[in-house]
Formats: sequence, C-alpha cells, structure tokens
Amino acid sequence: MTDDPQVPVVCPECGTETDVALSALAETLERHNENRHGGEECAQVDPDLAAELQDLVAEDMGLLD
Repeated sequence: MTDDPQVPVVCPECGTETDVALSALAETLERHNENRHGGEECAQVDPDLAAELQDLVAEDMGLLD
C-alpha cells in the first residue's frame, strides 16, 4: 500500500472517470491524451477539484483579501 494520494481524472471526450496516483498524474494524462486524442488535452483533473485547489492557493497567498 502506498501513501500517494489519488486524484480524480475525467475525460469528457471518452466519458471516463478514474483515480490516479498523484505521482503518476502528469504522465498518465499525457499518455492518455497522446494515445486516445492525438495529443489534444481532453483528459484532465476533475474541474471541481481543480477549482477548489485554485481557491485554496489564492486564499493562502492572500489574493482574495
């Protein structure tokens, strides 16, 4: 068992959703998009999670004050 957090990934083009280890995220997204979509960036981190993380980082940096 690993302590590597899992990140939700979605591909609206394929209609797929999966969880990917954080340490393999970039490679997995690149491989999927290259193999399935000719390099077009279709698969991505779940947009809801990405937005939440952006808000947390902005708040932490004091950008929302």
